[in-house]
Amino acid sequence: MANASTPRVSMVVTNHNYGRYVERAIDGLLAQSFTALEVIVVDDRSTDDSATVLRRYEADPRVRLVFHTRNEGSISSYNQGLAMARGEFVGVFDADDYSLSEHAIARQVAMFDANPDVGFVYSSFVIVDEHGVPFRESKPWPHDRVREGLDAFANLVGLNTVPHSGTLVRSSAHRAVGYYDPHLPYAGDWDLWLRLSARFSVGYISDPLYAYRVHRNNMTSKGKAPGEATRERQQAVANGFAALPASAPPALRALREPAMRNALLTGTWNDRSFGRTRRSWEGLIDAVRRSPGLLLHADAYGAFARLSLLTLLGHRRYERLAAWRERRGVPSRSVPAASRVYR
Repeated sequence: MANASTPRVSMVVTNHNYGRYVERAIDGLLAQSFTALEVIVVDDRSTDDSATVLRRYEADPRVRLVFHTRNEGSISSYNQGLAMARGEFVGVFDADDYSLSEHAIARQVAMFDANPDVGFVYSSFVIVDEHGVPFRESKPWPHDRVREGLDAFANLVGLNTVPHSGTLVRSSAHRAVGYYDPHLPYAGDWDLWLRLSARFSVGYISDPLYAYRVHRNNMTSKGKAPGEATRERQQAVANGFAALPASAPPALRALREPAMRNALLTGTWNDRSFGRTRRSWEGLIDAVRRSPGLLLHADAYGAFARLSLLTLLGHRRYERLAAWRERRGVPSRSVPAASRVYR
């Protein structure tokens, strides 16, 4: 039987000053019913109590610890961990997120095993607050499914529904397309999903297997100016189209312009959904400055109207109004599910 010495799955947990969260992330992985697993923890020179917490796992043969002597950033940590991984399937897990099901990895591996052409498997997920209280679910499809890669690409290029934490990638697919782009620390996951779906089929599990935690230290709310985040999103989309095979149909290539336009507005939708009003305005203004042609499209005016409403009502009232409209069946432009979950 496979064991920690011959793991089929390698999960890379990256941590920087998340000592208060990382134990739950690691314990949830070690409690998985799928046991042919290794957990590689890369600590990016934390200055909190992370080292003390992580040292508790030193004796566990399933866990490999790496401590950076200088802060190298998230992409470097991801890529270092992936380069160390021995598993047939590999994934990255941010230390503030956690597993919701003890059978999460087993279900993902089963989908890989049943579908040798699948390059990565993701699931729906639950968004929780800093205390772990759920407040939103992202469920793009109602049932489990495997899709041909270019079909998945057509959806993902306009709406990133793939969570970063917990998504598993076939190692051979990683070798074919590479790891995370070091030039895209903010949008590197979206870039990776697009490059993978341009060449491989995509698996999806409809049950939420993992939780994404939203708090003030997420990359979405600090450290990256809205304009720079928008630039990265557009580059991710451009990289995705560049990765398409020569046989990709013209109808798919024709999605490039609307996808690039959508990438301009994703940031303001994202911040609006979490009540980051000022940042949402900054993102919208930057998008129009970056591409004045946006003013010729209804989406820009819809973003302006909704953001104005958020500014007037405040986030709680705005969310209640949105929920009421949804119950009444009033059509509206929803915030892209996984554009809400960039790190």
